[in-house]
Amino acid sequence: MKYFVTSNLQLGRPGAIKLYKRPYSSVEEMNKDLISKWNELVEPNDTVYHLGNFAWDPKTAQDAITNLNGKIFFILGESDQALLTLNEKKMLPSKCQILRDITRSEHPDCQCVFSYWPLASWEKATKNWSVIGYPKKSFKSDPKKRIINASTDLWGNKPQDLEKLVGIFQDF
Repeated sequence: MKYFVTSNLQLGRPGAIKLYKRPYSSVEEMNKDLISKWNELVEPNDTVYHLGNFAWDPKTAQDAITNLNGKIFFILGESDQALLTLNEKKMLPSKCQILRDITRSEHPDCQCVFSYWPLASWEKATKNWSVIGYPKKSFKSDPKKRIINASTDLWGNKPQDLEKLVGIFQDF
């Protein structure tokens, strides 16, 4: 089993194509490609932490979840009302769970704190990596501060293997 991290898919949001300069001509093309790229990497028994802004509307969110591999932990971002709606109506499948705003990784070898919003400080900062989902390019990954930005647009629109991602930055 592997652990992956990503954020800001913005499935179903027409404005995401222009705002994030995504290479798609339509929302349908974007949704299909993002789901395909996810499933190329993530196996059904893998775990994915999605750190905010998953889908624009409940139908798109539900359709995507049905087609995505892995157990998915959602940390909510600015635009996650669709997930809250599905959760309130008890329509989230058992493979999905909404977590607190800040949570720790279950991965035994990667000590990470996950959040949508950039964290100025957190408990045990010297040991933990802060993995954030905030999509602004001004919040770049910074190995000196032990911060990794997991926004999908910064990583080829694909979820990233958590262990490999932390490994890249540990060498700095």
